[in-house]
Amino acid sequence: MNNNVKEKVFILFAIGIYFILTSCKWEQDYKRAAFVSMQPDTDLFLAPYPFNIFDREARDAITLSHYSKEEIKNILAEHELSWDQLNSDWNLETEDEHFSKEVNYTSHYTQYAYDTEIPIWIYGPKWFENGVYSDEIFQQHIPSIYAKILNYQFINQIPLDALNKIFKHTDEKPEIIVTIVVDQGGRQLYKAHNGAYPFLESLSSNSTYFKKGKVIHLESHTAVGHMAIGTGSFPKDAKIFSNEIYTYVDGKVNHRPVYQGMNQNFDLSELQSASFSDEWDLSQNNLPVIISQCYANRAAVGMAGHGKEYKQIESSKQTNTPDADYVYWQDAKKLAWSTHSNAFQLPVASQKYNLYSFYLANKSTINTHFEAKNPIELLSKIHHFQASEFQVKMDGALFRDTIEETILKQNKHTDGITDLAYLTLKATDAVGHLYGWETQEAKQVLKATDEEIKTIFEFLQKHYGDKFVLLVTADHGAAPMPEISNGLFLTHETFFAKVNELLPETERNKVSLVNWVTHSQLSLNQNLMKQYNITEDMIIDKILSIRVKDRKFFRKIWKRNEIPNVSF
Repeated sequence: MNNNVKEKVFILFAIGIYFILTSCKWEQDYKRAAFVSMQPDTDLFLAPYPFNIFDREARDAITLSHYSKEEIKNILAEHELSWDQLNSDWNLETEDEHFSKEVNYTSHYTQYAYDTEIPIWIYGPKWFENGVYSDEIFQQHIPSIYAKILNYQFINQIPLDALNKIFKHTDEKPEIIVTIVVDQGGRQLYKAHNGAYPFLESLSSNSTYFKKGKVIHLESHTAVGHMAIGTGSFPKDAKIFSNEIYTYVDGKVNHRPVYQGMNQNFDLSELQSASFSDEWDLSQNNLPVIISQCYANRAAVGMAGHGKEYKQIESSKQTNTPDADYVYWQDAKKLAWSTHSNAFQLPVASQKYNLYSFYLANKSTINTHFEAKNPIELLSKIHHFQASEFQVKMDGALFRDTIEETILKQNKHTDGITDLAYLTLKATDAVGHLYGWETQEAKQVLKATDEEIKTIFEFLQKHYGDKFVLLVTADHGAAPMPEISNGLFLTHETFFAKVNELLPETERNKVSLVNWVTHSQLSLNQNLMKQYNITEDMIIDKILSIRVKDRKFFRKIWKRNEIPNVSF
C-alpha cells in the first residue's frame, strides 16, 4: 500500500471515528443531564427527535408572525433545514424580502443545542479578566463565581479550578452584584438577529465573555434554569426539575405548576436547596439588600430563594433569623405586581406599575402588535403585552426604581456590604413562544431588551462607578417554530392515552401506568404494572411506537439503571 493510499485510508478512518463520536454526543449530553436531574422515583428518561415538542395542548388561537427572508435562510442553514422545502410548504413569493405566516407554538426542554447553548457576560474589571472564553461553564457555576469574589464559602459551591484564569487578585468587594437573565436568550436568538443587540455585542469585548455556556440539566425550563442560577444546585438535589408535573386522574390530564402546593397554595418548600442569597444574607446579618424581579414567580423565586421562610441547614453556624427580601412578580389577573408575603415583600415602587396604566402612558411611543381599549381587553391579551416592548420597558424601569428605593436612598450603596439584585427580562421568552424567536417580532423585543440592559448598565455606572458586577445570561434557548423546522407536536393527553393502551380497555379512563411525567422524566405505577403483568420494556416499546404524522416522535428512552454516574 503506497503512502497516498495509506493517507486516504487514515483520513477516511478519522472521518468515520469523528462521525461516530459526534453522533453519540447528543446521547452523552442527555445521560449527563439525566444523572444530575433524576428524582428519587424517576424510572425513565425520554429523548425526542430534534425539533419535536412534547408539551401541553397548543393554543387554540394562532399568531401571524413576520419574517425576513435573509434571516430565515440563515436560521435554516444553521439547523440543516431547507429553504426550498419551506418555500414550497408555505407557498411563498420568493422575490419578497419580508413575508408572514400563521404559526402556533414552540417550546424548550431538550438537551439539543438550540435549547442548551447560552452566552454568559460578566462585567467587573476590578474582579475579572476581560476576554472571550470557550471553556465549559454551567449556570450552576454562577453562585460559586460570586462566592469567590466575595471570599465566602457557599454551601452549594462547586469547583472553579478550570475558571481560575478569569479572576483578578483583589480583596475589594463590589457594592452590588446584578444578574440579568434574558429569558429564552440562548445563542439561537442572537445568531438569528445579528445587529439587533449592539450593547451586548460591545460587552463581548469589554467583559469576561463565555460564548458557549451550557444548560447541563433536564429540563431546559424557566424554573430549573433560574433555580440553577440562584442556588448553584442540580435538579436532583434542589428538586426543581420542570416547570410543571403532569398526572392522570379519572380520565383527565392534570398539570401542577412548580411552587404550587397540594392545596394550590404557594409553597416554597419545594425548593430544597439554599440559594446564594439565602446564605449570603444571613452571613452578613441581613444587612445586604436582596432584590429578585420577574413577571413569573418561578423565575423570581428560583434566583432569590426562600426569604423569611429559609430554614438553615443543621451544619450552619448562623443563628440569625432570615428577613423578607424584595422578591416579586406579576399578578396578571389584577394587572399589578404581587408577592408571597409570608416570605417576601414588595417594593413601594411596584405600586406605580399597574400594567394598564403603563400601557396607556407608553402606547404612543411604542410600535406594537396589539391594542387594548380597557383593562379587561388588556387582560385578554396579557400574553401579547408580556411579549412586547411594554413588558421590557416596565421591567427595566421598575428594577431601577427598586434599587433606588431600597439601596440608593438608604445610602446602602456605600456601606461596604455587597447587595444582590436579580432581574429576568422575560419578554424574549413570551415573544419566542407566541411568534417564534426567528421572527421580526422577536427581533424588535431583542432590540428593546438590549437597550434596557444598556440603560441599567449606565444607571449602575452613574451610581456605583466601578464598584459593581453585572452578569448577563439566559435560562435556556428554544426550538425553532415547528412550522419552520417541520417538527412534530405531541400532547400529554395523547401520550397518556397511548401508554394506557397497554391496560384493559375498561381501566384506561380510571388509572394510569404513569404516576407522573414532565417532558423528559417519567415515573411508573409499579403496582399497576404488576397487577396486569406489564413490564418496563413493554412500556418503553409502547412509547417508542408513538407516531405523529406517520413519523416516530421519540428517539431514545433510557432506564434509570442505564444512566451512568457523572462527576465534574
